[in-house]
Amino acid sequence: MKRLLFIAPLIFLSSCATVQTTSQKPLMTQEQIKEELLGDLVPVYPGFRLVPDKSFIYESGNIKVGRLYFVGDAKLKDLVSYYRETLPDKGWEPVAITIYGNIAELTYTTAQQFLQITIKKGFSQTSLIIQVGPRGELTNSSQ
Repeated sequence: MKRLLFIAPLIFLSSCATVQTTSQKPLMTQEQIKEELLGDLVPVYPGFRLVPDKSFIYESGNIKVGRLYFVGDAKLKDLVSYYRETLPDKGWEPVAITIYGNIAELTYTTAQQFLQITIKKGFSQTSLIIQVGPRGELTNSSQ
């Protein structure tokens, strides 16, 4: 059941690919985009740069979700170690960390948010996808 909480937002997040918000803010710089969605809660691995045309932030009322796509040059194990060490200090609790081949998926939550980090080591570069959104609530369907 907990896995279901992550599937719907991730399907939504992966289907969009523009850096805009519903409030039609002007285009932002890379630093402004990171600050808008991640703030101080999720660091970006040093040396990675944002790919704006593969990233977006959606904001409506008090709901904010986003998918930020970064590229850089780093080893998969270095990125995984970095996030395993830094995220708990920022209040994130690990839910699942999966590594298979050249891909790692890290899922974390706080009381209010979920965080999905996907790392893909390619031939010439490594991609880092950070998805953040509100954490869903478990419901009891028998009520």
